Amino acid sequence: MTTPLPESVTQSRSYQILESSLEQGRLSHAILLHGENLKTLEQVTEHIAGKLLKTDKPFQHPDCFFCRPRGKARMITIGKEDEKRDGKWPEGTMRRLVTDLSMSSNQGGNKIGIIYEADRLNMQASNAFLKTLEEPPAGTTLFLLTSRPYSQIDEHNPCGLLETIRSRCFNFRVPAELGAVSHPNWEDWLSGYRKWLTMLIEGPDKKSVPHIIMALYGLNSRFQKISNDLSAEEWESVKPTLPEHFGEKDIDAAKIGVFKTFRTQLLGEVEKMTANYARDLEKANPGRLPAAALNRATESLEKSAGLLELNFNQAAALERFFLTSLRIWTAAR
Repeated sequence: MTTPLPESVTQSRSYQILESSLEQGRLSHAILLHGENLKTLEQVTEHIAGKLLKTDKPFQHPDCFFCRPRGKARMITIGKEDEKRDGKWPEGTMRRLVTDLSMSSNQGGNKIGIIYEADRLNMQASNAFLKTLEEPPAGTTLFLLTSRPYSQIDEHNPCGLLETIRSRCFNFRVPAELGAVSHPNWEDWLSGYRKWLTMLIEGPDKKSVPHIIMALYGLNSRFQKISNDLSAEEWESVKPTLPEHFGEKDIDAAKIGVFKTFRTQLLGEVEKMTANYARDLEKANPGRLPAAALNRATESLEKSAGLLELNFNQAAALERFFLTSLRIWTAAR
C-alpha cells in the first residue's frame, strides 16, 4: 500500500498540475522532483507510479526499474563491460536502466524508470541517459529525484545534473515545509542557533567572545548528534527493504544516501531559520541589516553543503559555516 501524501503536497499548485496531466493522459514522459527531503520525493514518485502501473505496490512491479548511486564515491555510472554477469549490465547502472526500458513491457502496460539522487550522475551516465530522455521508449515515464537540482559537473565535481537533462523534464518542487524534523532536540537547537546570531549582531566584546565561541562548537556538536540519530533510526527501517542483489558497495552507498537525506533536510532548516531571523531583525530595525549579509550567509551555507557532497568531513564543513557566519554577522551590526 502506497503511503498517503501530506496535504501540503496535494494542495500545492505544481502537484495539482501533475495530477491533472495524469488524469488527462498528458503527463510528461520525464519528471524532475526536487526538494530537501528525498524520502518525500520517493513517496510522490511511488504515488504517481502506482497510478501509471495500476498497482498499490509500484516499486515491486516488474515494469518499474531503478538507477541509483553506487560504491563509496556514490556516483551513478554507465556500467563497465567487465561488470556484466550472464550478459547483463549490473543493477543500478545507467546501461542496465536503458536496456530494461528498451524492452517490451512485462505486463503489456506502462514502464517506469526512477533515478535516485540524479545529481550524482557522472558525464558518461548523463550522456547515455540523455539519448533515452530525447527518444523515450513508448509508454515510459521517467522520474528523477534530487535535493540538488542545480548541481553542475565541473573540474571540482565529477557529478551533477546537466542543463540539457533538466530542461527536458517537467520540474516539480516538493513544498519545503514537508518532512518536519522529528528529533526531540531540534527545536531547541534552532532556538540556540537564533540566540547565537543575536549575540553576533549585538557585537562581541571581551566578556561575550568566550560564550560565542563555546556556543559555536556546542551547536556544531549537537547538530552532528541530531543528524546521526535521525539517520541511524531511518537506516534500521530502510536496511531490510534493500534489494537482495545489493552487494557491500551498494549497501554502503544506500546507507550514505540515508545520512545525506537528513543532513540536507537539516541544512535546509538552518537556511530557513537564518532567513527568518534576518527578516525579523530588519522588521524590528528598518535599514539596520544589509541584505548582502544574508546573501553571504546563505552562500556560505551552500558552499559548506557543496563540500559535504565531495565527502568533506561534516563537522569541519559546519565549523567553516559557523566561523564564516561569525565574521558576516558581526560586521553587519
